[in-house]
Amino acid sequence: MKLNKIINTDCIEGLKKLEENSVDLCVTSPPYNVGIEYDDWNDNMPYIDYMGFAREWLTEVYRVLKPDGRIAVNIPYEVNMKKLGGPNRILISSDYHQLMKEVGYGFAGIVDLREKAPQITKYTAWGSWLSASAPYMHNPKECILIGYKEQWKKLEKGESYYDGSEESKKEFIEFVSGRWWYFAETRKLTDANFSLNIPEKSIKFMTYKDDLVLDPFMGSGTTAVACVNLDRRYIGFEISEKYYDIANKRIDKVWSKKLTTEKSEEFWM
Repeated sequence: MKLNKIINTDCIEGLKKLEENSVDLCVTSPPYNVGIEYDDWNDNMPYIDYMGFAREWLTEVYRVLKPDGRIAVNIPYEVNMKKLGGPNRILISSDYHQLMKEVGYGFAGIVDLREKAPQITKYTAWGSWLSASAPYMHNPKECILIGYKEQWKKLEKGESYYDGSEESKKEFIEFVSGRWWYFAETRKLTDANFSLNIPEKSIKFMTYKDDLVLDPFMGSGTTAVACVNLDRRYIGFEISEKYYDIANKRIDKVWSKKLTTEKSEEFWM
């Protein structure tokens, strides 16, 4: 399978075509099953079916990861599926963690994502707060579950992102703290945007130059954009033809800008 490509296909079908032990990092944000109206995906499954699907793609990702390969899964801490006819409250981060353990992943940590410009969330009906019989509490925060295949330590060292500067040192300190700042993507690229900060920081923290990064749910191509910017190879899948087209147009612009910048730097050297 050619690299530095997004393929318009179901992620399970795409993953089955990847070679075993070929991927350095999988970084992704899967659908949350909270009723978003995607054009080519049912985001309103019975919860048991949704977790069955999660097991399937996590198992395929495990197969294609190298023995020292890593995974970063961006999900909410909790979801409310009552309006979809499901359970009232689900600690989905816990369910994903348990599922990853069952598949075979080792646990390397959890990242608490801290949004620099958080969205306003409706917590409860203020007309009833003086005598609330069933106050609604909701934590809108998200996290990243980080795992690995057989071992966390890289078998071979490569060219790191860190250059010894004070700025890169501060970034590394943030990464190992388990609390990452990010800006939410506010452009309506898809129905569920993926913040560029999340794959960028994951890639900086967990890969070397030219490593292969996988995203089974490419959406608007955010992970691919991060890979181009950071000199990593990428492969990914997107079931929606609409999102696939959006992603390719976006990535073409990023490649064009990168090549123009490199030619300009060569000219002035």
